[in-house]
Amino acid sequence: GTYSPSAGSAACSVCAAGTSSPSGSAACSVCAAGTYSPSASSASCSACVAGTYSPSAGSAACSVCVAGTYSSSGSAGCSVCAAGTYSSSGSASCSVCVAGTSSPSGSSSCNVCVAGTYSLSAGSSSCSPCAAGFYSLSAGSAGC
Repeated sequence: GTYSPSAGSAACSVCAAGTSSPSGSAACSVCAAGTYSPSASSASCSACVAGTYSPSAGSAACSVCVAGTYSSSGSAGCSVCAAGTYSSSGSASCSVCVAGTSSPSGSSSCNVCVAGTYSLSAGSSSCSPCAAGFYSLSAGSAGC
């Protein structure tokens, strides 16, 4: 977490947050995107945990992924949940919507199919209207 830019220095200088240096360094290294260093004097940068990200080099902290997105450990950004899935903020993955519900991409929750519509299987991107001669009286139907 400290460095000495020249030989024979009387003291070492402290590396700033967002940078690091192992023992015996002549300079601080900037933390790469997807990593961070929260305080001065860090010997190494840490990977952002799943559900968080740091988009640029030199980060002192990671940001939380918003609902409808997710990230794995060490991410520089968040990915959008696919249609038929959803996530809350700070998620490491997206969850699949159950039958009788649906969601467009980037959703924070699943939408219950209204009466007269259905979604037959889990992971549906939309609810389908019942065919002529068939019906569903209740919301959240997996069939007509």
